[in-house]
Amino acid sequence: MLTAAVLTPDGKLDAAAIAAAPADAAAIAAALGAPASDAHATALAIVAGIHAVNGAQGVLIAQLAKSGGAGKAAGWALGRSTSAGDGSEAALLTAIADGKLNTRENGYLALAVIAARGLASPGLAAALDARVQIEIARTKAGGSGLAEHATRVLAVLGAPELGALIQQVLEQDQYCDRFELQRQRKTSEGRDTETIRELTGPWTAYFADLLPAATPAAPPAVPAKAQVAAPTDAVASPTPNAPGHADDANALDGSMPGEEPPVDGAGEAGPAPVPIDWKAFQASPECLALPAPLRQLAGQLGPLLEQLAARAIHAALTDLNAQEFAGLLLQVLPQALPPQHVQMALGPQALHGYQAIAKYLIRAGLATSGDELLSGVKLVRKELTAQLRQSGMLGGPDYSDPDEKPAKA
Repeated sequence: MLTAAVLTPDGKLDAAAIAAAPADAAAIAAALGAPASDAHATALAIVAGIHAVNGAQGVLIAQLAKSGGAGKAAGWALGRSTSAGDGSEAALLTAIADGKLNTRENGYLALAVIAARGLASPGLAAALDARVQIEIARTKAGGSGLAEHATRVLAVLGAPELGALIQQVLEQDQYCDRFELQRQRKTSEGRDTETIRELTGPWTAYFADLLPAATPAAPPAVPAKAQVAAPTDAVASPTPNAPGHADDANALDGSMPGEEPPVDGAGEAGPAPVPIDWKAFQASPECLALPAPLRQLAGQLGPLLEQLAARAIHAALTDLNAQEFAGLLLQVLPQALPPQHVQMALGPQALHGYQAIAKYLIRAGLATSGDELLSGVKLVRKELTAQLRQSGMLGGPDYSDPDEKPAKA
């Protein structure tokens, strides 16, 4: 059955129902034309990709414009259902050329899947070379460029010009995802096997962040109010992200893993902490001072931090000292999120959100340790800046504290 009630009960993807959906190409294509919801559209696109439905290209290309899982699933499905010489590649390039941000991002994903399957045409690399230049020009004109998405397809193809193109993007697009480009640069002498494995592997692994059963388990519990390791030892490798594109604040799609997790019953018994009123935070001057997309991100990250503090440190977020709050951000948070969200959660914009949260809790009299939470954010800034320097990257993300005025000349 392909109905929303079967594939997405309670509005959530049902992995077993999706896997058991019939391989009826006509029925799948028809259902894709009139999905009941974005979740239903996501599930139907995954079904189309699983069964390599070749008669649904038109509706799937239209679905590329959707944000979140629906657009991602459409791109993946288009890549998985393409056959050599069926015209899908040309149709995708046309959609990308005419499309806005979501269509372009998901269209590049589809091309990456086609390349990972070894079905790219001989002319795809040249077409993507041109797309890189167009994406750079968009950024220079004040728009959102996606050059790193185009170079990712070239990395999958193993294009010899990849290294030079990556350097060009790094030099001309100040908002590019530098860490992703550095990852791609390591593959410039061969194909991007990491991405190939990801895109050709099991669908349940690729869409794990959309499946309820894939919610990460609670990180190992730390003894209550134990001393968290110093930030210098907290992270094995740098994870900060460059400033994102205009739509990046929506990348969590309103449902970050870890949202409303079961609280670990282990640890010392004691009075339950008073929940933080996050609606009051979003109406506070500290939150309203943030750019609109960042207010949304901070509103998602705040409750998650509160829950993780209870689960991993067995303490209220408002009771943490500077070291504990830094450890929560650098140690616990990366374990609770899928990789594609970690970079955002430790990016410069997210740190502005954490700083606003700390200021609100201090001003509202909720922080029991004075300015410790704010000091914890400063420790994280210092640690991520140090990691960035150690990585040898030039012109990376700016982790400077916006509250610290530059010294007068």
